[in-house]
Amino acid sequence: MNSLSVSVIGPYKSGKSSLVNKLQQRKGMEGDVSFYSFKYAGKNITLIDTPGDMDAPLIIASVLSISDAAILCISPDIGLNFQVGELVVMADAFGLKQGLICITKSDISTASDVDKLKTGLSSLLKGTSLEGFEVISVDINSDQIIADIRAKVSAFAYDSSKISKPFKFLVDHAFESKGMSVAVGFLLSGKISAHTDGEIAPAPFTKDISINSLQINQEDVVSAEAGDRIGVAIKGIWPWDLPRGVEIRQKGGFRDVKSGRLTAKLIKLYKQPIRDGIKLNLIVNWQNVVVTLSDVKVDGETLSASFEADKNFCFDSFDKILLMNKDLPIRVLRIVGSVKID
Repeated sequence: MNSLSVSVIGPYKSGKSSLVNKLQQRKGMEGDVSFYSFKYAGKNITLIDTPGDMDAPLIIASVLSISDAAILCISPDIGLNFQVGELVVMADAFGLKQGLICITKSDISTASDVDKLKTGLSSLLKGTSLEGFEVISVDINSDQIIADIRAKVSAFAYDSSKISKPFKFLVDHAFESKGMSVAVGFLLSGKISAHTDGEIAPAPFTKDISINSLQINQEDVVSAEAGDRIGVAIKGIWPWDLPRGVEIRQKGGFRDVKSGRLTAKLIKLYKQPIRDGIKLNLIVNWQNVVVTLSDVKVDGETLSASFEADKNFCFDSFDKILLMNKDLPIRVLRIVGSVKID
């Protein structure tokens, strides 16, 4: 169906939520993360509006980990502050190569302030995966500019190779309807249909299930494929068995662990010591676990260590995993590096 998920990120009062409200045609769930959607040129686009404050780095990291592209909103009055830098480092760590940089509030800013911001952006993004993002000056009251942004977002490439991978459905919330639990979230990979069998993970939520029916945009559909935001109806379980972070996966195609060994490619700008006993946050999809490291070895920009997590998490070889230290003070880089589990 060529469905894309696009995260919308930016610092507090950058105007990102105002832009999202102009772009969307259908409002979805709201909360710490809000979901919106629009259709354009045969594609279903889900916009994920993230928190603008600096106290939610784990939520923003989770959203970026499941996104096909990102829109970074920056306004001349806020400028290139520390939060913008951290967002760029985070998106780069996930290797996001599709997106837009939207200079918001351009209509109420001077041309010199906009040009100054563009010059600073060029230096900030150099050498990152965001370097090729198109920079757009935005007036949210211009219907033409909003239409142009919709067209540019819909032109982002859809990775059809995800369809051939084992199916993986990420739950962000669930509720009861007509005696069944309905889980809502993203099909990150694979393809499913009504009566598809799967397994809820990680432990202790593990249970075999069968999908009774599915919907896209509140309409019944026969099947769904990677990229679709869907709702699936399941008998025999309760909504509280499907909290955010739980995944419905193809049986046998993933690992479910609480301990092991990891290797991380460290962020060059991360300067904090990493020693035995340190507790860090490991982000994989919607899952957030705290890992305690031991047998730590740092060789240049490579970290290897054994870990013990506070709870189980599930993953496979093509999941994007990030290590963070959220307990560091604001304005100290909290992104440690990208991770592979040995």
